[in-house]
Amino acid sequence: MGNKKDGQLVPYDMVSPGLEAEYTGESDLSLFESNQLLTYSADTEGFVMARYSLWGFAHITEETWNDEIRLINAMQSKLGFLDDNTRRIRQHIGGLVCCDSGVPTTIDELLNIIGTGHLPEQSFRRGCFGTSGTRSTQPDHVESMIVIDAILKGFLNGESEEESIMKYPQAKGFIKRAYEWLESAEKFSELQRLLMRRILLNFDSFTKRNEDIYAVYNNCFAEDGEGFKLEEQISALAGLPKVYPINKKEYQENLNTISDAAKRDLYTICGNIADGGCELSDCHHNTFRFIENWIYGIGTLKWGIPTRAKSTEEKRLGQLLFGYALGINKWLQDIPLQFILLDLGHIDLGFDPKNEILRVYAYLGDKNTPVNKWLTACLWYTLTLNPNASLNTYGERHKELIESVTEHGLSVREWIDSILEGSSNEDNNE
Repeated sequence: MGNKKDGQLVPYDMVSPGLEAEYTGESDLSLFESNQLLTYSADTEGFVMARYSLWGFAHITEETWNDEIRLINAMQSKLGFLDDNTRRIRQHIGGLVCCDSGVPTTIDELLNIIGTGHLPEQSFRRGCFGTSGTRSTQPDHVESMIVIDAILKGFLNGESEEESIMKYPQAKGFIKRAYEWLESAEKFSELQRLLMRRILLNFDSFTKRNEDIYAVYNNCFAEDGEGFKLEEQISALAGLPKVYPINKKEYQENLNTISDAAKRDLYTICGNIADGGCELSDCHHNTFRFIENWIYGIGTLKWGIPTRAKSTEEKRLGQLLFGYALGINKWLQDIPLQFILLDLGHIDLGFDPKNEILRVYAYLGDKNTPVNKWLTACLWYTLTLNPNASLNTYGERHKELIESVTEHGLSVREWIDSILEGSSNEDNNE
């Protein structure tokens, strides 16, 4: 038998459009158990393969695929045999998650990969779905987490603001805000100390002090973990409903039963801390803002930092995702860049998508081959329709933006809607 290495793609005729599979490097199927993301099986020689969807968390099974996905998969079917390089590029696109802190750097890299047809030796980490890159878009991320962890522990141990700034002058602004909110360790109540202990549990993961993410996760969120025990103590001490582990609906129902404004604020703080920054997802674009919100909440027992502009990240992401999606939509229709920009010059959207559109056309260039169009369509879907993090996140995240641009006669769906409509007309004529 030949050697089937870990990560080696299986022969193309063994996968179907929208799915990918690679070898595990093992020949004992009993070592693996299929889960929500990966389905394990053995080839005719007994080598174990892992099969998975390329369409993100919301579309991990074919039953969850919608008309747009099936149309793009049909494009893939018409391409015939695809070489490993093309498959790797598609795999790369499938790893993009738009709530990752690397956006828009990761989007630019993917556009350039499609345009050049070459994967870099070290690609950027694109998110938490499937395989991802190794190069960080966030220099000093872990080091900054280590500093924050040390600052908070120093505060609890009685270290003054001045002492902390002397140790970590690069974090002076953060330290001054934290000490303003927290005031002093001597005045810290038992409740505040419990809340602080709860957020510090997350830093076992954030600082990479413990690289066993499952162990840290269980300690933070499992019912026999330290996090759950702290939350029980917090709820009992403050006279609050259960915080975690419950789903968001139950949490909201519990919040609605609290009429006292101070307790509502406290329950909101507890709920956000218990979430752990999207359950230890330190790759999220809001991670460091989460942490500042926790510190403010613990120090003031109020939720929402008054000095921070609200929804800035939501607006930033919505606008840039719209710009990329609009540019890709036009590129797929073979509309020249120059006429798009001329038309946009007569529309006041309240923001300018020109930079994103310029990048789309510069990176993709004029190589609008069937393969490139298919790969670009895959990226368009992730940016536009993927429910977990996209322009149309569950139809709610950027609703006002979408309504506004629609009122101005703009759409990111012209290309795909024209094909879907054509397919529908063909079906009706049969």
